[in-house]
Amino acid sequence: MGEDVAGAALGRATTLVAPTWDRPELPSLAEQARLERLKAGLLTAGLRITPAARHRLEAIMGDTVTVHEYATTGGLTMDLGHGVLANSPVDEWFCDETIFELHEADGDLAIVDRAGDAHPISTLIPLPGYLDTNDHDGRLATDTAFSHADRVRLSPIVGCAYKCDYCDLPAERYARRPVDQLQASLEIALVDHALPPRHVMVSGGSPGSRHVEWFVDTILELVAGCPLPLDVMMSAIPDRTDVVDRLVDGGVSGFSLNLELYEEDASLLHIRGKHRHARPGWDAFVARAVERLGRDGSVRSLIIGGLEESQSTLAGVRQIAAHGADPVISPFRPAERTSLADRRPPPATEMLDLLGAAREIAADAGVQLGPRCIPCQHNTLTFPWDVRAD
Repeated sequence: MGEDVAGAALGRATTLVAPTWDRPELPSLAEQARLERLKAGLLTAGLRITPAARHRLEAIMGDTVTVHEYATTGGLTMDLGHGVLANSPVDEWFCDETIFELHEADGDLAIVDRAGDAHPISTLIPLPGYLDTNDHDGRLATDTAFSHADRVRLSPIVGCAYKCDYCDLPAERYARRPVDQLQASLEIALVDHALPPRHVMVSGGSPGSRHVEWFVDTILELVAGCPLPLDVMMSAIPDRTDVVDRLVDGGVSGFSLNLELYEEDASLLHIRGKHRHARPGWDAFVARAVERLGRDGSVRSLIIGGLEESQSTLAGVRQIAAHGADPVISPFRPAERTSLADRRPPPATEMLDLLGAAREIAADAGVQLGPRCIPCQHNTLTFPWDVRAD
């Protein structure tokens, strides 16, 4: 792909702004198809950055262009147009076979594909403004909080009780964070001018069986003092649908109860502990969450594309939708410090075929592909036009 392209081809100068998250206008079908191909390629193969483009990125964002704080968010987040956000890996080890490069000319940035077509980038989504901020006790805020687009993620647990092959959380020693630390980090994130938040998600590692009550109590304390809607991403707990009731009664507004893999052999291979201990309670947990919160997207479940046969993934999409929850497709992304670090991500064409079939399943079941929060689609195979105004 060679030299950086001429600025005339790129549009207006790329900027770094705190987004307003206005609902985007619906593009033409041809533009939708272009954006779907582009985003699918960026999610699965990443983006090389030319020296001139990196210099421009650092001029806009500072020396820190990305932070590897989570396997599926450690990339550069860009607005591709029409509200389509993409969090693209930019690490050389990940992007060695990508067809996309980020180029610069006259202050503009554009993604240039192997055919030489330029896809302008008008807006970069900033990193949180509190990266180096400590709370009142000297603890780094980003130890427990991190903002992406319009959402603050709070992580009560270091590491995880489960060891899934694709996840780098188990590389950390398992520990629980005190609720006052989470509250202090949230207070810092709530006043961030770089990424003003609109909602909060508690996620990260799963608690061990002895710590379920602590986990629930921690969430209830957080939601009681949180001025924004708060969702919980968590593993199902067999025979404990009362946990759903307690959290909903306490003010939790939504759940992400991730199936992750559907097929038995793939699950036993890649998510052994979670499959044995959480999967038996998943159906009842999701059904109860939908019963309490409805079919409006408040309950969703993520499934990973590229670690099992597509027909198995689609069977998982069908099962999620049958419960009235929104399926969320996340293309497999290899992460360092994991046993799947050397596994290639799935081809973008395979993910686009999966997307088309999943859309039909969701429509037939009367649900939508999630997340319905458009800014939160940055690391999922979902697009603004998948969100209907019901």
